[in-house]
Amino acid sequence: MNKGILAIAGNTARDVMRQTVFYLIAGGGVALVLCSFFFTMFAFGEESRMIRDMGISTITMCCLTLASLSAANTISRELEKGTIVTLLSKPIGKHAIIVGKFLGILAAVSVVFIIMGVILVCSLCIQASLDEHIGFFAAFAQVGRSTGFQLVISFLPIAILCAVATAGSIFLGMISNLCCCMVVYVFGNLMSLFQGALRMKGDWSAWCLSPFFVLFPNLEEFSAVGEKFGSLSLHHVALLMIYAVLYITFVIVLSCEFFDTKECR
Repeated sequence: MNKGILAIAGNTARDVMRQTVFYLIAGGGVALVLCSFFFTMFAFGEESRMIRDMGISTITMCCLTLASLSAANTISRELEKGTIVTLLSKPIGKHAIIVGKFLGILAAVSVVFIIMGVILVCSLCIQASLDEHIGFFAAFAQVGRSTGFQLVISFLPIAILCAVATAGSIFLGMISNLCCCMVVYVFGNLMSLFQGALRMKGDWSAWCLSPFFVLFPNLEEFSAVGEKFGSLSLHHVALLMIYAVLYITFVIVLSCEFFDTKECR
């Protein structure tokens, strides 16, 4: 990997981790994950499942918020301050800036995601160990492994939204970019609903709107909460990972091409 990309990624990750919002979201997320044990006290046998689902949802939403806030103005801020010219005066291309910013933000978000994920998995294992009178490692094999696997899948939409927000920061301000990210997230999680409605109509509008279903990420398929995920095969999970990598690559490459056409001064 280019040294310039690594340098930009490192500086971006440190910049994100210096911000107050980083610790507010991380601390609030950890508190919510731990509080989920009290919210499910009267679940009557479904405590473990509800804690897992609430924990994964909390971790995903916190990291989505952090990734969107951090990436929404990562390029536009450099353009407004004029520091982008200083970067370009060095042997660093525009492509390296985009890739480095994306990787740096994703690395900082990954730190929060891993910390919250480890707390959730360990808490579930301790609870299972105490409830069923088994060892910690036996509890991990029972509930921890599957929870960790679900967390890995739930990280993919976070990476996708981080790429979308990074690309949008080239031309949009922070508020506009956050609004676009929200539209992408909502539309991506309602993809099957829109597709089903268009199929029922059965007219030319389904063909006209089909390109939008290609450009918008299908985030609904990445849902790791509920019974639906437990029925997925490893083949389907592998396809989800490939889809996420391809979509992120498409967004980053497209943003690099657009950034090449933008005048920086």
